[in-house]
Amino acid sequence: MEPTKEQQAAREIFASGRDLALVAGAGTGKTSTLILMGAATRKRGLYVAFNRAIADDARGRFGPNVECRTAHSLAFRAVGHHYRERLDASARIPAKHTARLLGITHDLDVNSRSIKVNHQARLVMGMVRKFCYTTDRQVMARHMEPVNGIDPQGQEYLARTLLPYAHRAWEDICSPAGRLRFEHDHYMKLWAMASPRLGADFVLLDEAQDTNPVLEEVFLAQDAQRVCVGDPAQQIYGWRNARDVMTGFPAEQLRLTQSFRFGPAIAEVANRWLGHAESEMQLTGHGLGSRVGEVARPEAVLCRGNVDAMSEVLSHLELGIPVALTGGGSALQRIAKAALELKAGRRTSHPELFLFSSWGEVQEYAEQDKAGQDLKATVQLVDTYGPDQIIAAVDRLSPEEKAQVTVSTAHKAKGREWPSVRIGKGFMAPSVDDHGLQRALNASEARLIYVAVTRARHQLDTEGITWIDEYEKTMAGAGRDGTVAGRRMIELSLTGQLKYDSSPLSQFMAAQLPYSQNLVRDYQARIAGLPHPVQPIDVQYPNWSALGHAIDYRLRLSLGGRLGPAVVGGVMLLDGTGPLRGAPARGARKALHTAGRELLAAVDTYLADPGSLDENALIRLCFVAGFFEDIARTGEIRRFSTLAQATPATTLDDLTAVVPQYVVTDIDQQMGLADGPFAAFRALPRRARVCGPVFTGSGDIGGADADYILGGLLLDCKATKDPRRLGREEIYQLAGYLLLDYDHQFGIDQVGLYLSRQGGLITWDAADFLRRLGASAPLTQLRAQLRRHLHEAAARH
Repeated sequence: MEPTKEQQAAREIFASGRDLALVAGAGTGKTSTLILMGAATRKRGLYVAFNRAIADDARGRFGPNVECRTAHSLAFRAVGHHYRERLDASARIPAKHTARLLGITHDLDVNSRSIKVNHQARLVMGMVRKFCYTTDRQVMARHMEPVNGIDPQGQEYLARTLLPYAHRAWEDICSPAGRLRFEHDHYMKLWAMASPRLGADFVLLDEAQDTNPVLEEVFLAQDAQRVCVGDPAQQIYGWRNARDVMTGFPAEQLRLTQSFRFGPAIAEVANRWLGHAESEMQLTGHGLGSRVGEVARPEAVLCRGNVDAMSEVLSHLELGIPVALTGGGSALQRIAKAALELKAGRRTSHPELFLFSSWGEVQEYAEQDKAGQDLKATVQLVDTYGPDQIIAAVDRLSPEEKAQVTVSTAHKAKGREWPSVRIGKGFMAPSVDDHGLQRALNASEARLIYVAVTRARHQLDTEGITWIDEYEKTMAGAGRDGTVAGRRMIELSLTGQLKYDSSPLSQFMAAQLPYSQNLVRDYQARIAGLPHPVQPIDVQYPNWSALGHAIDYRLRLSLGGRLGPAVVGGVMLLDGTGPLRGAPARGARKALHTAGRELLAAVDTYLADPGSLDENALIRLCFVAGFFEDIARTGEIRRFSTLAQATPATTLDDLTAVVPQYVVTDIDQQMGLADGPFAAFRALPRRARVCGPVFTGSGDIGGADADYILGGLLLDCKATKDPRRLGREEIYQLAGYLLLDYDHQFGIDQVGLYLSRQGGLITWDAADFLRRLGASAPLTQLRAQLRRHLHEAAARH
């Protein structure tokens, strides 16, 4: 076939030697395009495939200058072969023997449940396995998988208790003479931690929208020309910690939109879901004629989850139709056998159910405990069909080549295609909220449905998603009256408005500063050399939001600034008897108000006399202050808040005493990183250090208070451990602050981001910042235009 114009454009960009992000829609010939690229040069290339089957197929299609590999094969060649004997010898080490090697000698009591040594050993090795899927530099408590049947406090205790054993396990794994089970993901992690160079002039990364974070780190660190190809709208494994390398990749971005898998009718359905998946791409169907409508005997039925898939399997078996289940049914059969054991009053070794003594306990946990929500589908499956029927159904499954129909979950259908497909059960319409308002469709769910509908080549039956018609009618009116969830959009804060494309601020940004991707790419390029983030090690569920507030306050105090009006506002809301959701009884509310006032006074004393508080006490005050700010921001005391458990006897000392030690350690580490970047800021005259600036235009919306203005630098602090996730919203947030300073009150001539967990300072000249965003007018005119635009929006609604 002759290459399309889109494919030719991609080949030309590649031939120029520039990095490239190639967004390839379903069925648009991405592999053919990569082969064109490889054939356009004599340089040495490396194609990194998603799995071995794809790599083997590609090896026969690329030219001799392109090596085709999986990431694991690259890692094995460099590191894994040193551990070949351990891979072969340690495949079946019993859990009890693993426990002995780790030094786990006693059962552990948690929440009145006993966790036996073999299950402790399994959890420890699971922590190491999850660590190997991350870019973290050491095993942490949060790498432990959740354990059903234990409350959050018990989970934390268990994770902290097992963490030293996990460190011991990783030390053993790193040693060629180690004795624990050695797995393929172990040498992959060891390879990545060595910062390998791939020995190629260009690297082609396939399926880049769902990339192992370990491979992502290796790919981004290469000096060779880099090309990533995939479809961000098909990212469906984020729940498994897979990463989308495409979005924000600092390179030119091109699209492949001509699908040769299906025709116009199916392309129209796909485009509908692309819109809901927040993708700007639209496909054109160039395949053979396609039809959308009822399909009596589809060759594949795609469902949302295992319960729905089993329902389809049983329906076909009852009709005598040979049916296959993608991935087989062994996992379902193991669950059913575990349920039989529990129903008979026997314990089970199943990793999801090992702590329960009966099936009734499992049912109660799934129904009544918030932590048991993940078990609901399992319980529903067993209770609906019965374990015996599930086991029998799995035994009657046919191999795909002998089946008349293949049933699959949408996740397992990724990468597959069939002549005819029916969308089955489980894809539910979004619910309405407590006020009867339609909730928005989650983009991740839309991506999964987009994947499902694009598996069809000729016939597509959308039976399981017909609710989309009614949903779109309902949502069509949302935002037209300038409201969202009953609230005027103009009254939302700066960050609140940026979450809605139809808000007045977002509309202005899109029209006047349309090229946010230019700044995102520049930002991504400039963070490439930053160190790994500091982060809590020995806690399973860090309070990331509260930590973010705490480092902001601590940095403000280091600059001589106060905590800010939001903290004061939260303290004042506790004074009196006005309505405050989640507030404790009057006596406890009064105690919190008193503690808040004492906190503000203690901070004022510190600013006058820095020797009045040590670092430990100061960090604890900053952490507690965040919960007072949360009251001002949300109008309630939320359930997770430190303040929620107050009594009439609660004091400020009580509140600071329960601040976890990990908070003090984490903020102290972040402050250590700030010593370098902030030294020059601390040396500025006091009037040049403005903390929590509020702009003239802040009153035209629901508020906009930035973090700092330091000698003309508008600086926003981000305490993220993953700076690559920052993007358009954060760029427009900076732009919004800059433009809302209508009268140039603060003399802003630079804007920037401070990444507190990496100690990274990224700045732009204000005029260059606007130019890169595509501004068609100078700053003063843009400010006047924004003021007029916001006033007109307020008058309309």
